[in-house]
Amino acid sequence: MTAHLGLASAEVLLARWPALHGDWIPVVHPTLHEVIGLHSALSVATDALHLANHLAAN
Repeated sequence: MTAHLGLASAEVLLARWPALHGDWIPVVHPTLHEVIGLHSALSVATDALHLANHLAAN
């Protein structure tokens, strides 16, 4: 199993678990703190990409 992030300019490999064969639920147990942190990081990254696109268009 792999995790990818699709961006406008490229697709980024985030992680690879070759032995899972699609059954990742017993392996990945994010805590609430980790989920909130990931959401915050993705929000900041999204805002930064929007700002960069806006500045590049002007």
